Amino acid sequence: MLFNLKMKNIFKTNFKIPSNVKLYQNKNILAVEGTLGRIYLNAPFSNSKQISFLKIKELSCTFFRSLQNAIIGVSLGFTVRLSFIGVGFRVESIEKNIIKLKLGFSHFIFLKVPAYISVFSSKKTRLVLKSINKELLKEFSSKLCSFKLPDIYKGKGIVYKNQKLRLKEGKKK
Repeated sequence: MLFNLKMKNIFKTNFKIPSNVKLYQNKNILAVEGTLGRIYLNAPFSNSKQISFLKIKELSCTFFRSLQNAIIGVSLGFTVRLSFIGVGFRVESIEKNIIKLKLGFSHFIFLKVPAYISVFSSKKTRLVLKSINKELLKEFSSKLCSFKLPDIYKGKGIVYKNQKLRLKEGKKK
């Protein structure tokens, strides 16, 4: 199994499909099935063409990248780690499919978690999101981060685990 995630030129990609991943085609819908689940992609080719990676590369680099993400997702999965920085910013509870957050407002924030994402929290200031679909996972995590963006001066807020913050310098007398 060989995955090159950081590539400058997609046409020079070495990419092998793992043995536990299967591809199915129905008209212009491509299904990628693996051990963790199944993802459907809208393919830019018709039913008459045979699936070959050279043709997929020629048709669309974006589709090829989404196919790579689908194959990685159904075989390994994707995770996003969020940190809550600041006094009083924390995950209060995770019950069924609802996250209860305390973000410095006078009220709690209740956020419904979609069915395709699993959520758990090891600490009150950490949140881990897992899914097989990278696009939907990033969309949900950015929605969650938008509730409390990091402050420019102190850095308080919801940030990704390895995100570097550039803080401004405060006033000087």
